[in-house]
Amino acid sequence: MATIELDQKIKQAVQAWRERGYEGSSQVTGRLLEFWFKEEHILPDASRFEFWRCQQEGIEALIYIYEVCKYQSLYDLARGFGVSIPVDPTKDRWPKYCFKMATGSGKTWVMALVMVWQYFNRIFGTNNSLRYSSHFLLLAPNLIVLDRLKEAFADNHVFREFPFIPPEWQAGFDLQLIFQSEVIPRTARGILHLTNIQQLYEREAEGAINPLDEALGPKPKREEEAIYDSLREELSSYDDLMVLNDEAHHVHSDDLEWNKVIAYLDSTLKEQNSDGLIMQLDFTATPKDLQGNLFPHIIYDYPLAEAIRDKIVKRPRIGEIENVPEPLGKDFVKKNRLQIDVGLDRLKEIRKDFELTSKKPVLFIMTDVTRNADKVGKYLEGQGYAGRVLVIHTDTKGVITKKDLEKARVTARQIDSPENPYEIIISVMMLKEGWDVRNVCVIVPLRAFDSPVLPEQTLGRGLRRMAPQDETWEETLIVIDHPRFRQLWQAEIDKGELIADFTTAKQAYEPSNLVMVNPEKLQFDIEIPVVEGGLTRTVPDLTRLDITTLPSRLFRLSEIELPKVRYRERDLLEQKIVREKILAFDYTENFSLYLSYICKAITSKTGASSIFVELVPKVKAYIENYLFDQRVEGEDLEVTKKLNYIPIREKLVEIFCGEINVLSKKEEKASILRYFNVSETQAHHTSEPVTRVSKAVFDTMPYSKQSILEKEFIHYLDERDEVLAFTKVLPRRHALHIPYYNQEGYLRYYLPDFVVKEETAMYLVETKGLEGVEVPVKDREALRWCENVTRLSPVPWKYLKVRPKDLETYKSQDFKTLATATIQRL
Repeated sequence: MATIELDQKIKQAVQAWRERGYEGSSQVTGRLLEFWFKEEHILPDASRFEFWRCQQEGIEALIYIYEVCKYQSLYDLARGFGVSIPVDPTKDRWPKYCFKMATGSGKTWVMALVMVWQYFNRIFGTNNSLRYSSHFLLLAPNLIVLDRLKEAFADNHVFREFPFIPPEWQAGFDLQLIFQSEVIPRTARGILHLTNIQQLYEREAEGAINPLDEALGPKPKREEEAIYDSLREELSSYDDLMVLNDEAHHVHSDDLEWNKVIAYLDSTLKEQNSDGLIMQLDFTATPKDLQGNLFPHIIYDYPLAEAIRDKIVKRPRIGEIENVPEPLGKDFVKKNRLQIDVGLDRLKEIRKDFELTSKKPVLFIMTDVTRNADKVGKYLEGQGYAGRVLVIHTDTKGVITKKDLEKARVTARQIDSPENPYEIIISVMMLKEGWDVRNVCVIVPLRAFDSPVLPEQTLGRGLRRMAPQDETWEETLIVIDHPRFRQLWQAEIDKGELIADFTTAKQAYEPSNLVMVNPEKLQFDIEIPVVEGGLTRTVPDLTRLDITTLPSRLFRLSEIELPKVRYRERDLLEQKIVREKILAFDYTENFSLYLSYICKAITSKTGASSIFVELVPKVKAYIENYLFDQRVEGEDLEVTKKLNYIPIREKLVEIFCGEINVLSKKEEKASILRYFNVSETQAHHTSEPVTRVSKAVFDTMPYSKQSILEKEFIHYLDERDEVLAFTKVLPRRHALHIPYYNQEGYLRYYLPDFVVKEETAMYLVETKGLEGVEVPVKDREALRWCENVTRLSPVPWKYLKVRPKDLETYKSQDFKTLATATIQRL
């Protein structure tokens, strides 16, 4: 796989920075990073959520280079990371960063993370010599991409439905979407302008100038021109404008109109005594110019092969047709009928497998010219697909023609809707970016690839997963391969740019295991309570932090000696030492700076940045009155020097983090919010192995590939007479989440493996092999959950943990005997 040197060096630096606890980031940024990536999240539908690794790495890369390194030009990036990048100073006029992210890897969510990071640093007035934005311009290349972005950001949908904003800041998030050239009052603290780039292109004057107009003045502007001028004028009025480009491979040359618009905004802002654009962010899977060269300002690369490996997108399977006969004649359909028919066969297979789910598989056929697309459409209509085939005409660049655009937009938005009849989509050449229909499961390319970008762009039409958050199901995208294309796929695989499986076309589709409720087995249904209350997290009340109760006289002041660590800063180009000073672990002789550093470390680690101001005097008073064997003055230079001693710093952070975590924990009175029945589980596919069961509402039950114990325990339960019913707890499908705090003080959620119904009680069961450091905490909270539910419901609930040795010992005995033995151990 071709590597990008700048991306590799940034990744190495970011990994070390992450391990150091994001040091050097602002207090606001630290809280966001902790919330996003260290806390665990439960969505409103009770499913568990976490950001993908690529989304985390993408936003971390930007924050690191902008906020920590403070590199705001391509020249700074090249010099700072010691890489060779051709830089034209006349074009390196504002901060510009590119994210190379595979189709389907969540670029839109990285944009949302960026907006939240910028917005809160702006409104909280972060003072670190950097500029932040609360005014954003998000540009799309066409109307289909625009529709997708509008769906995400309208009414702040993505920010409301997913955990982008810490709970304590949600009331302060005030971002208004202005779509296209909407003429509506601007009422929010932050503005997001969303438009397609064509809205901002210069309008050319029409016709010659009328001499009468010169005498009387120009005619009133048409409404469209007036709105266009008003939008450009408004954008030019912001002193904190940030530009985000979606599908930014269109911005491959400074001579393009798209780039001219951005350059105009920057220059206009600078003319108005502003510092210009905050930054420009480019997002695309293929950031290449017309010569095939990668953009020089790529700061993060997440290639398609990695996305496939991480199961973020579908895994391509190239189905090869064997012994293809040489077609007779020149008729396009007859020449390609074998590929078309094989594609239809695979679609029928998948449709049958999906009949009982809510998903509708789609076949995408790519042709060469418009007349051949029409011929294929007519052929399919005659094969029993009348009214279910959508032919979309595109020009030679793959852009959807105007007459087909509205139909294509509606189909893209409503592919799963019962009102949408289409199951087959046919396009000239290819449908370009934006047409990323999640339901495309089969692609039949009927034209030769004449560009190295085409294989990935072709796959891109079907890479997006139908169930993006379901890590148990490895979705596949089948491509019916023409023999001429094999070398192109293989070339991408050999370069490491693509991961794909080659198989025969007949074997290309391998059904996943389908887990579904059998309506004739409802006697084995289980009702599980959804508990409200218990452990939650709140903003700690520091008035309750009594420093007199903290450990005291921990260090003898006279015995502390500071080690001297020499720090040298080199010019990375000339390798000369340009600054040298004594630096011991972020050493400072300024007591106020020391307090600020320590308090920031504490609030960052506890995720309680809002208490910073209240915390400083508490820490100061503790240091001066209780830390040492004598009272000290923090402003005393010798005392401040000794405060830099690493064990002192670590102890201060440890003590105050422990107290704040205690104050942050809120134990609310537990209550049963509702019940959910296992029989409510929607039919779904899984790539996990399954085994047949009789005492469950399912006919087959999944178990972890890594756990033979789970499979053995399922069979054990199924054979016990006293077990009335049981179920494997399915992540993201069953609303059973038990809150607990991990070793670092972050709120997490524990999901037991099984629920078992017996005549006298209900059981939560964990099948456990290895014991981790958090297991005792999970055990304690599971026991507490059972105590609360037992108190609130007529049925007692019990928690037990079954190890391999337990099952081996009691496998021939009844469940009560096993339960009694394992419960006594807890």
